[in-house]
Amino acid sequence: MPLTIPREFKPFLRDGDNAITATDARSLAYDGQFVFTSPNMTFVPQLYDNPSNIVQARADGKFWAMDPFQWPQMYADAYTWSFTIPRREFHEPGTDLWYAWWSPVFSDDFEPLSPGHVFGKLKSTHREHLFRLYERANKRVGSYKLFREHKQDAVVGWVTGLRSVFERFKETLAWRDIVMILAEFQRRFLEIWSMMDYLEIFEPRLKFEDKNHGVNKTWMGCFTKDSAIALRLHKAGVPVWLIRDVRLVDNKVNIRQVVPFTPADLGPSDHQRQAAVRQPYLTFEEIPVDQTEVNRLAVSREPSSGKAPAKKMNKSTAYEPTALRQNQSQVGRDKWADVVHPFMPSINTFFASAMSQAEKDSSRVKPTHARMDEGYRLPDPGLFVNVLSSQSLKKYLANWLACRESWLKHVYVSPPSPLPRSQNWRDLLIMQPTPQPSSSSGQMPSGKTGKSKAKLGSFFGDELSLLRQFWTGSQILQWRGQKIEAATLENPPHRLVQEIIYEICEQSFRYDLLELDERLARHMRRDREARKCRMDLLRGIFPQHSLTMWDKDFSTRNDGLNAESFQDALAFFEKFRQVLIAWEGAPQDIKQPFTESMPEGEKWQHMKQCALFYVQSFYDNTGRPPVVPHMLYVGA
Repeated sequence: MPLTIPREFKPFLRDGDNAITATDARSLAYDGQFVFTSPNMTFVPQLYDNPSNIVQARADGKFWAMDPFQWPQMYADAYTWSFTIPRREFHEPGTDLWYAWWSPVFSDDFEPLSPGHVFGKLKSTHREHLFRLYERANKRVGSYKLFREHKQDAVVGWVTGLRSVFERFKETLAWRDIVMILAEFQRRFLEIWSMMDYLEIFEPRLKFEDKNHGVNKTWMGCFTKDSAIALRLHKAGVPVWLIRDVRLVDNKVNIRQVVPFTPADLGPSDHQRQAAVRQPYLTFEEIPVDQTEVNRLAVSREPSSGKAPAKKMNKSTAYEPTALRQNQSQVGRDKWADVVHPFMPSINTFFASAMSQAEKDSSRVKPTHARMDEGYRLPDPGLFVNVLSSQSLKKYLANWLACRESWLKHVYVSPPSPLPRSQNWRDLLIMQPTPQPSSSSGQMPSGKTGKSKAKLGSFFGDELSLLRQFWTGSQILQWRGQKIEAATLENPPHRLVQEIIYEICEQSFRYDLLELDERLARHMRRDREARKCRMDLLRGIFPQHSLTMWDKDFSTRNDGLNAESFQDALAFFEKFRQVLIAWEGAPQDIKQPFTESMPEGEKWQHMKQCALFYVQSFYDNTGRPPVVPHMLYVGA
């Protein structure tokens, strides 16, 4: 039956080649007082706006049309990337991507443990397709990290979460749980895929706002009541439906066709439902997110400063991205948060989670007489990205490389007491001694007092002599077998700086771990033999079996605590756990040994608990956040 077109719309129906703007209607549908128009789509989906706040999954684990992964929703500031979620009708049945929406059938897709048994597994062919979905997501995010180094968004951590969910298939035997885990896996995959489209396709299109991009019909699109948002999305080629009062549709609106609403064959949509649908089932891990950066961008648009808030990240924020991060000097940076910079290697996932969840209440810190030295045995890694000019960067890198070997040789055996503070390291790394003879402290930048010069000399006497020789000599540096001219460090290769910072992070972690163990596990070092056993255990945490790795070659892949699979990391985390359980205050959660047979989800949780206990113990005993392991290599 043909649609009856309201009289008020008839005079404005036009064909021809008139340009369609964001407020025009390639298609229009109406519902009493409101009109829904789209400048780039030929249909108008039904908007389900039931005011009920109940969000409940169906028996298949899906959320019907309230689910942004199945049906267009209202534009939401906290989930701006939702409009790039792919639509299932554009993917052929049986292909890998089709499995992102696939719903299993018990009679066809379940393999019982034995004939007639009520427990079993999802058929292996389906699990293989799902694993290929994970591989596609991992490969795409890995390439993104490699070629877009100034972007380190939350999506990087989401891939690890996706793998963790997939591993649940190995331990799940009940059909109901299989369905639930499948739905969780599918949503997480689609979240990653849509975020990558948002970052790699949508964002670049915004740079060419004077040009209309062809609509990407494979994207979900969204509804909005804001014509400015509609304009922005339309120009970027996003399917968009603008909702307006019928009285705002006048003869200036170009209407191509009036259509009925397209209903969903799959409820309601608003911000709460966007968040609720993304909540992990049961006890799936929270994906680590730099929440401080999210708040900074969403509220103040100013650089964050000071320490991170003590409030922990809750599940409602677990999927919020650190969108549109700035590649800028980390002035006033939050030392609890991962540094987002092309020079900085990515933080180890377990320790990133620990840094966000640790309690930062100063009342936890031990009194001065009972705490560890809060100084830095090696430079604060953030100093190398907290620079305001290429000349400063050159000095920081050149000074460190010039005195690195000398410093690392003796700091393990006889570190100064007290240790240098971050500012002392800054003073050393920014200096450039003049050719004229000078005191043992070298020529400091103007404005430094004699007292601070003397303090620098007490920390770095030998190193200051080396720096004078370097700056008055040939200015040729050594880094792991290669010669480097200081002049080239004004614009150094990113990889070189990443390696330098990675070594500092890794070595700082080893030194700090050793000192913390000496303080919290004194009872394990009562005699020479006990101390030897303890040191062997500590060395076992690291693939090189060394606490002084400065002269060791880097591995060709992430390994040890940084290994990218549970299997590869298991033995090292077990040694780490054995060290931690002897510390005062060790939680009960980490007293169970890691075993090959332990479910992957349980391994994940216990590894996170180990990292959290270490981070918390370091803060409680020093009053500052620790330097934690970082990943030198991006995933495949």
